[in-house]
Amino acid sequence: MNGKRAMSRWNMTRWLMLCALAVVGLFASPSAFAADKVVLKDGTVLTGTIVRETSGIVWIKTTTGGIETERMVLPDELKSVERDAGAAKTEAPAEEKADDAAGDQPANGIKLEGDEPEYKPGVPRALVLTLGDEQNGHMVGVYMTAEIVRRAIPTLEKELGTDRTGILVLRVHSGGGMLLELQKLSDVIENELKPRFRVVGWIDHAISAAAMTMHCVEEIYFTTDGEYGGCTAFAGGADKPVEGFALEEILYMMEKISARGKHDPLLMRSMQIQMPLSATIDENGNVKYFPDATSGEMVVNPDREVLTLNAKSAERIKFSSGRADSIEELAKHMGLPEVQWVGKRVRGYPWPISKAEEMQIRFREQTKADQAAEGRLWESYGRRLAAAQAAQERDRASFVGQARQNLERIKAIFRNNPNLKLLRFGGERQYREWLDEQERILRDLLK
Repeated sequence: MNGKRAMSRWNMTRWLMLCALAVVGLFASPSAFAADKVVLKDGTVLTGTIVRETSGIVWIKTTTGGIETERMVLPDELKSVERDAGAAKTEAPAEEKADDAAGDQPANGIKLEGDEPEYKPGVPRALVLTLGDEQNGHMVGVYMTAEIVRRAIPTLEKELGTDRTGILVLRVHSGGGMLLELQKLSDVIENELKPRFRVVGWIDHAISAAAMTMHCVEEIYFTTDGEYGGCTAFAGGADKPVEGFALEEILYMMEKISARGKHDPLLMRSMQIQMPLSATIDENGNVKYFPDATSGEMVVNPDREVLTLNAKSAERIKFSSGRADSIEELAKHMGLPEVQWVGKRVRGYPWPISKAEEMQIRFREQTKADQAAEGRLWESYGRRLAAAQAAQERDRASFVGQARQNLERIKAIFRNNPNLKLLRFGGERQYREWLDEQERILRDLLK
């Protein structure tokens, strides 16, 4: 009898504690009442609080098992968004619905100042799209990718128009990176950007894969300290340049990319291997190159060196159309008596920040943060998975839930930047195999 009374008192106490926790939770966590819903194309419904939106990307904060997680949902994953209990549903494509709401949402470290100017009809619009930066990252294939440029195209069309008068300035600051990415980037520029806009290269620092990427652009300008070249490919280390058939493949690829930009292939070749180069400029301004240091009137690249152009040498051989350290100087060199720069002024940035540019900055910021957190996430996931495998059946679900939260955050890293799968796993197939195995393990633990 005493045991039954004790058990009854314990049950009553436990019930009161749960009620108290529920009440505290209602007042302590606004997301407890959150009715924002994000529906994915695969049928998944995320319920929580939408914390920000920009250019079709939605961030939603959810809580599962007492663990709060913020997830980024990309436009190609999104089916619909529902805000608040009685809000009307917003159908995909999200880019078309979220841009207006996103305009005043600052990126991390970016504070938009004032409103965008009203644009005049008949005056060309231009915007600067950065490919890499010193603060957040600039490696080709990690911070400078074809995927994030492609994601920006619907926003670029809204901001620059679709009548082909818009001017897209690709401002490059990158020390190189993955050769695997440069063909993808070149294809996006050639096949998707150039048919839509007047594409201009503005070179601050374009070395190796970054220079090779931009070589499909005909109209190129430099900053005063700009540099371009040094395109030697390496395999396995900085002391192991690519040789043999692999080198021939890269040289051939760059001949085709040179043709896209209407550049003599000898110029890029001298940036890839130790090939001397000279040039002669005729009375009409046409440049003819020679694969030696003696046939031309000027030496472009001496013997036993790999070519890197600076602003002065690039202008001398007419590879660059001028030097510009501001958008005003750039517009003058482009022959624009009047131009409207798209975006909002931001303290610390020398040009207005458009929504398309904000996407690039956010992407690099998120990638940098993800790379910093990735090791801790893997370690945390491993610990929680091990705890779930060692736990008694009654306690296992909690550990599995915690492990799944870490797994979802890991998956979010690769959704934001699919190229990170290559660095971690070696490719998409290996990533899918690993992920399927983790999902199977977690399911089996709950059987």
